[in-house]
Amino acid sequence: MTMRSAPVGVALALALGGCGTSTATRPPSTSTSTPTSTSTSTPRHDREHEVQVLKADCMKGKGFRYVPFVYPDTPSSETDWPLRSGDHEAEKAFRTKYGFGISSILVYRDEMPGSGPLPDNPNDAIRNDLSDAQQKAYAKASNACESQAIKKVTGMDVTDAHDHSSKVNVLINRQLRSEIDGDPELVRLASAMADCMVTKGHRMTSTKPLDVAKWGGAVIGRELHELARRDDTSIPPYDPENDSGYLPKLSPAEARRVLDREIRLALDDLECGKDFYRLYRPKADKVVAEVDERYGL
Repeated sequence: MTMRSAPVGVALALALGGCGTSTATRPPSTSTSTPTSTSTSTPRHDREHEVQVLKADCMKGKGFRYVPFVYPDTPSSETDWPLRSGDHEAEKAFRTKYGFGISSILVYRDEMPGSGPLPDNPNDAIRNDLSDAQQKAYAKASNACESQAIKKVTGMDVTDAHDHSSKVNVLINRQLRSEIDGDPELVRLASAMADCMVTKGHRMTSTKPLDVAKWGGAVIGRELHELARRDDTSIPPYDPENDSGYLPKLSPAEARRVLDREIRLALDDLECGKDFYRLYRPKADKVVAEVDERYGL
């Protein structure tokens, strides 16, 4: 079973692409190391750096060595999520191969945008050198220090970085509900998109704009999440408002069958939603960017 958390950067793709869930291409900052310099500094990146420095100081106070570390941002490129560009043909080409970008991580693990190798985290080696008992104490201290640092920097009460990502996603969805579902033109276009999807044999459960935008990805995400829960009962139930989930272990043939179905659904979604997404994307992008700038790490 592979965990898929949805950091805010991924939530942006979800909001823009009609996906209800997606894969994270970098781990949440619970396992992070030495601040990496980047060519541009953003409030979000500065906050992540600050959290790491505070966490290292806290860990030192608890008797553990911890190296502040921020994973480098994945640069945009021609292979980055084309759904963010508004180019219909580019998005169609993406969806023809990757669907919504959910189960495709199981088939094209090394080809997905942003899935290149990550730098080694020095804290992994530090933790692995400890005894089993010390590792448990280290993990407990790590979560406590991370929670403390995130609260100081963002003002949010969280248990760790994964919980922070989940709560930011909930904030994004709450704001999207307010601004997207109340737009009369989006309401009209979402209803038309839902009618189109029904004619293609899909059972739509809502015609609210945000529900329609997220419906296709949520269908696949929920299915994979429940398969993962079947193998690991400790996994919590799927939460559609969180935009995060878990991927199960599937054989190559099983993963391919899921992806083929996802691709068909994603292409129907794109065809029926061509007019809807043209208006929805810039509005959703603005909402996600605003929440990300305020609370994201």
